[in-house]
Amino acid sequence: MRKSSLTACLLLVSLFVVSNGQNGAADRAGAGASFGYRFENTRFHIPLIEIDLASDGTGELRFKRGESDEIIDLKLRLLPATMERIRTLYSATGFLTSKDEYQSKKDFSNLGWITLSAREGGLTREARLNYSENHQIRELYEIFRAIATQQMHLFDLDIAEQYQPLDLPTQLRVLERDLELERIAEPEQMLAALRNINSNDSLPLIARNHAKRIADSIEKKKFKTPVKKQKSEARSQKTEVIRVASGSAPHHAPRTPDF
Repeated sequence: MRKSSLTACLLLVSLFVVSNGQNGAADRAGAGASFGYRFENTRFHIPLIEIDLASDGTGELRFKRGESDEIIDLKLRLLPATMERIRTLYSATGFLTSKDEYQSKKDFSNLGWITLSAREGGLTREARLNYSENHQIRELYEIFRAIATQQMHLFDLDIAEQYQPLDLPTQLRVLERDLELERIAEPEQMLAALRNINSNDSLPLIARNHAKRIADSIEKKKFKTPVKKQKSEARSQKTEVIRVASGSAPHHAPRTPDF
């Protein structure tokens, strides 16, 4: 019993040291670094998504819809916590210097191809995959996809409010579903648009009321996101370390991707 307890304590100390080292490395990787994401699948309604991010969280989203060759280009600014998480994930995987192949042996190319990229100083790297069993890489591309979904919703709500107000009830139903499915990276970024809809007397009442309900739910933090919190992740890792030391940790199969 004492041996198991000692093993668990040593593992916890190691985890603390590694975690702090990763956070420090993420901070060092911040200045001057840039990050990118690209999704491609010509059979999808949205066949192309590209995101470029600067180290300060500013960036651009480009995407195509349907059969049109027009590329929609949107500016974006991420919340500091989201950008910090992205930097941490790139740093934790050693993305720029690692030679790891992140593609799983399982092939999900029918769901499209993802390209992750990073640049810092003289180092540049791209990694192409359709699914990864590396949980940090998987979280990274899920965050990028959720950023894209979020910005597309903001764009669609703005267009509907200005030119197609009768489309707002449908747009809001789709948004709420994506929030429930954790497909929005930063629910708080939706609040201003939702409050504007709620306060606009010229819009359909059903849309105004629905926008208020969603905004209230966001403010009450009822929706989860793919952006994990550092503290909660650390607690989860500590729990897992203790379970491994005691021999009670289960084996987890990789999750089927959802693009």
